[in-house]
Amino acid sequence: MSALAALFVLSSAIPAASSQPSSGSARQVFGAFLACKADIFSLLGGDRADFGAAVIGPYDWSMSDGVTGQTIAFAAPVDVGSLSLTGYVQFEAVGIAVPHFTWGFEVERRVSDVAKAIEAMLPGARFVAKDGGALELKLDAQSVPQGDASVAPEDSYRKIVVRQANDPSRSFVMCDASKDRMAELTTDEETGRRRLPDAEDLFPPARRPAVKTNHVLDAFVACKPSFFEVLKAERRIFPRVRIEPWESPDNAPHIPEAEKTYNETVTFEHLVEIGGLRIVRFFQRKTVQSGEPTRFAWALQVAQTPDGAARAISAQYGARFTDYWSLVDKDVGATPVSQHLTLRSYFDPDEQATVTCAPDEAETKDFRLPEAAETFGWAQLGPPPVGRGNRLINALLQCRADFFEALGEEKNAFGKVAFKQAAGPYRKDGDAERAPMRVAFEKPVYASGFTLTGYIQRRVNVAGEMKLRWGFQSPDGMSRIERTTERRTGSVRVSGKGWLFDLETDETGYTPSSDLEFDEGFLGCTTPLASGMELLKSGDLFLK
Repeated sequence: MSALAALFVLSSAIPAASSQPSSGSARQVFGAFLACKADIFSLLGGDRADFGAAVIGPYDWSMSDGVTGQTIAFAAPVDVGSLSLTGYVQFEAVGIAVPHFTWGFEVERRVSDVAKAIEAMLPGARFVAKDGGALELKLDAQSVPQGDASVAPEDSYRKIVVRQANDPSRSFVMCDASKDRMAELTTDEETGRRRLPDAEDLFPPARRPAVKTNHVLDAFVACKPSFFEVLKAERRIFPRVRIEPWESPDNAPHIPEAEKTYNETVTFEHLVEIGGLRIVRFFQRKTVQSGEPTRFAWALQVAQTPDGAARAISAQYGARFTDYWSLVDKDVGATPVSQHLTLRSYFDPDEQATVTCAPDEAETKDFRLPEAAETFGWAQLGPPPVGRGNRLINALLQCRADFFEALGEEKNAFGKVAFKQAAGPYRKDGDAERAPMRVAFEKPVYASGFTLTGYIQRRVNVAGEMKLRWGFQSPDGMSRIERTTERRTGSVRVSGKGWLFDLETDETGYTPSSDLEFDEGFLGCTTPLASGMELLKSGDLFLK
């Protein structure tokens, strides 16, 4: 595959953003770019252009041997006349018959529109069609190559190529030149070959706006514990909240030395926009070992991709991020954004992201993480969290009859429930009959490391004996459910021996019942059904 063809995999969809005002210096740089000569790099490196880098990543070299390069996503589109530039890409192809250099911009216009705009800028220029829908404009075809006899005259070229990006509404406009046409480039001392300048040096961070940003966002990006004081003081800017505490499914309460993690999720009644970030949730996490807190983290869930969140932060604070969403090394300490701030994709159909602060232990010494209710006030949205999750889950794991009493005490935590005449996602092969009733919860319920989404019970025939299978549905798979059970009880299930204590478990640990069963999306028990017993309907268990 040619290096230019590999451009198809480079571009990713970029959310709409406000363009930077049309700038004379940016137009001048783009005009110089159209000459496809090396002096463009001194213009970019001289900080004369109004391009602000937000995300810096490697070019996807895996698509073509001998190709290396970099990509830059701008903090905001840059207008140069009738074209709006959203990013920059450069690569050099040296492992091929005719080594060449390629550099250029991503444009928010279709291929034909970009070509027409460039033809208007270069009187007399006319693009010609090439394979794959690309358009090509050869430059100074009659000029004599300089100082490189290794390139035959017929292989020497300098041209502009316009090619479609992943999105048909976007294009790449690229300069492509054989190595003999780029004699002005610096020679790398290690390889002895000419190299393109480092793109990170060509594109400085975005200029910070003159207006002051939001106090909450200023404190958040600094990743210091004092953020919580600011958050509490400014909590009036947030709508009503729902607060959900939950434990890590890997917590092992019966192993004293084991690391344990405790979380709280704060969901806002509606989206809140602060400094370009569209915030929908807040998370906070505390990690404890041997009874002492060791690490803390807090995060914003935003209705934006990681790319979009990076652009918003870059536009506000002039910070640049790597393609794996941490701060560029050269920017550490140079902007208000902490090196401990990172971005990650959040599993969501709308491609949301989390922006996380995870400061090191030195910065959180003697810090006490306030409970979410201390910061945001009492939750005004329901349903409320499970109050005594350990009692409920312990009774389930031991298949005790007092489970149903504990379930009744926690009715409010399950919110509005739907009664459905179907087994739902859980159905075990060989069951005598389907579940007569499934109770689906309004929202996932968190209890002792488990995520619960519904409840079912059914009569089943086991070797000619009628039994009752009852328990919770979960989005997790069987192995994850079993692993969480082991951690919660301090025991392990051994083939042929049943449940045995883990060697590190203290005296508070216990073993689950032999009647406990796991399946894909199900955690529950199969227990004897006494003859003539009046079976309580599963729907009645959840009536308020």
